[in-house]
This record gives sequence, C-alpha cells and structure tokens, in this order.
Amino acid sequence: MHKLLLIIQREFITKVRSKAYLVLIFLSPILMIGMFSAIFYFASKEESSKDKTVSILAVTNSEIVKDLQKTHPNIQLESTSNRSYAIAKALVDEKKYNGLVYTNSEWTVLEVYGDEKVPKQDFKKILDKHWKRHYLSQHQINPKVIETIVQESPVKIQNMDNSKETVQKWVKGTIAIGAGYIVMMFVIIYGNSVMRSIIEEKNSRVIEIMVCTVKPFQLMLGKIIGNALAGLLQFFIWGVLLLGGLFLIDTFLPATEGVDVEKINLIFQTLWEINYLQIVIVFIIFFLSGYLLYSSFYASIGAAVSSETDTQQFVHPILLPLMFAVYIGIVTVVNGNPNGETAMLFSFIPFTSPVIMLMRIPFGVPLWQILVSLALLLVTFIATVFVASKIYRIGILTYGNKPSIKQLFKWVFQKN
Repeated sequence: MHKLLLIIQREFITKVRSKAYLVLIFLSPILMIGMFSAIFYFASKEESSKDKTVSILAVTNSEIVKDLQKTHPNIQLESTSNRSYAIAKALVDEKKYNGLVYTNSEWTVLEVYGDEKVPKQDFKKILDKHWKRHYLSQHQINPKVIETIVQESPVKIQNMDNSKETVQKWVKGTIAIGAGYIVMMFVIIYGNSVMRSIIEEKNSRVIEIMVCTVKPFQLMLGKIIGNALAGLLQFFIWGVLLLGGLFLIDTFLPATEGVDVEKINLIFQTLWEINYLQIVIVFIIFFLSGYLLYSSFYASIGAAVSSETDTQQFVHPILLPLMFAVYIGIVTVVNGNPNGETAMLFSFIPFTSPVIMLMRIPFGVPLWQILVSLALLLVTFIATVFVASKIYRIGILTYGNKPSIKQLFKWVFQKN
C-alpha cells in the first residue's frame, strides 16, 4: 500500500507542476470565453447587417414599392416600371440583384424571385393584398369593404407564457452539455497523459527498474489514480472560478444599460435553484469511475506499444463510445426527453453512462437509477482493470514489436 501511495504522489506532483497543467487550468477558460464571445459578437453583427446586403429590383407600381420598403426598410430597393420580366430576371440571375418583385399591368403575373436572402413570404403577403384590392375593385366592391378584406384578419394567436420553462431548459441544457464535454475531454486528455507517461518510461527503460520494486498492477493503478487526482484538482479550481464569475455577473450585469434585467434575473434564479451539491457529488463519482474505466485501457495500450504512432489502431475504439455518448446525450437528453427510454438506456450502459448520466442530472434523476448506473459502471471497471492488468503485466517488458489485437487477446487469456 505504501508503494502505491508513493506512485500516486509522484504522478500527482509531476502532473500539477508541469507548465501544460497550469496553462490548462487558467488559460483554457479564458480562451473558451474569448472564443464564445467572438462567436456571439460576429453572429450578432452578421444578423444586424443581414438586410443591408440585400438588393431588390421592383418592377411594379409605386404603392407596392411603398409597402415593400415599409416592411423591410433596410433592404436596398430599386424601383422601375419600364423593364420586361425577362430582362429583370436576367439581372437577378447575373447576381446584380438578390431578388425581383414583378407585377405586369394586367395583374396576371405576380412573382417574387431571388436567393435565400430575399424575404419571399413577406413580399408574397404584400402582393396578395394588392392583388385582392385590384380584383375586388374591378368588381365594383365598396372601397371600405375592400380595405377591410385586404387587411389582416382580427384573429390572434396567443401563446402561453412559458418563458420561465424555456429559460430553465436552456440553462439546464447548457450545464448538461458542458458536463458531458468536460468529462469526454478530460478522460481523453488524462488518459493520453497516462499512456504517454508509460511509453516514455518504457522507452527509457526506467520501467524495468520500477517493476523490480513494485508490482505492475500497482504501477498501473498508481499512475491512473495520480492523474485522476490532478484532474479533480483542476475541476475544483474551475468550479471556484466559475461560481465567482457567476456571482460577479449576477451582481453587476443587471445594472448595465441595455440589458434585459427580467431575463437575466430569471436565468440566475434558475442557476441558483439547481442542486449543485448533488451535481458535484455525482460528477466526482461518475467522472472518477468513467476515467478509471477508460484509463485502464489507455494504460494497457501504453504498455503494449513502444511509440505513440503505434497507438492509433487501439485508441480509436476507445474514443468512439465517448464521442457517441456526448452526441446521443445532446439528442436524447437536451433536445429530447431526459427521462425517456433512450436516455435511460444509455445512462445504464457503462461505456456511455459517465457522460449520459451527468447530462441527465440537472433535469432530475431518481436515486435508484443513479445507484444502478454506478453499480454497473463499477462492475465493468473491475472487469476492465483485470483485463488491462494482464495486458499491462506482459506488455510492459515487451519491446521491438507492434502487437496486434489478436496478440492482445492472447495476453489476456494467458495463464500467469
């Protein structure tokens, strides 16, 4: 036990003292915030300038032109009445205009033509209104009746006020997606760290000295746990920074001009109503269990090969369940039913449960489902560690050849 603790301590200290670890803790959040801020900024800028880049050729009468301009004042509208339909359409096809609104003098041809930037449905409504007005006036209908008919009907559609439910789903969905991506990212990062560490020690022959004093299983477990503790420390620091940032935003943002105070208050009300203690406890348990499960595979791969280039054929099968879990979680949990059959099924499958169960937690999960999922995950972890340790024990002192998957299976079933 003492030797195992020494290995854990060595791995933990080596990890937290590295420059890459410090960069990952403090620089990564800044880069992510900057990246998302840039995305939102350019998206809003693109949206605000969307109409300004649209030019329309209107071959119609002045009344229609007036309504078109009133509906979309930012669109560049060029009005003319002395061009034929063929010439006007050719100008749009030549990309000199984004679209065309055309009506002939007999009111037999009315058309809206153009690319995806043209608000075709809005323009169609305007042409519909003017066509009805012209048709009814030709049949000598009272002008007052005509204006009543061509105007929009008094029928109104009133939606229920579900803004609170929408905000709650958005906030919980953001937390769920964030938790899923973080688990996937950290399992890959720290799993690769364990694998690279073993490969380096194996190539430098340091591993031969170490296995003279400790058992290969203890060495593998020590490396995995040491990196896991470094990951938990990083989560703790990020959690403190995140809560501090949310507190500052909640304090100062509502006082900023141009901010929807009611919506901001609703967002933070939802944030503070979430049971973070449950999320943190479940996050730690499932992250550790999932990390230990996958890191045992990474450790056995590192022991079996002699260089990082030989790891590709073995690493890809490990990555697929993690990536699949994140995307199936977005579809079934965030955009679907968090307590539906599909979400529940994948939260019980050990290779996807560390991600799917964490994504379901913000929406509320019965305790029995958490316990069953954890029990299945731990049983699978024990079985995986047993298999990985047999590969690790043989592969750690194997040099010079690139093992195949068939050879790895032979190592698993080989008797001691």
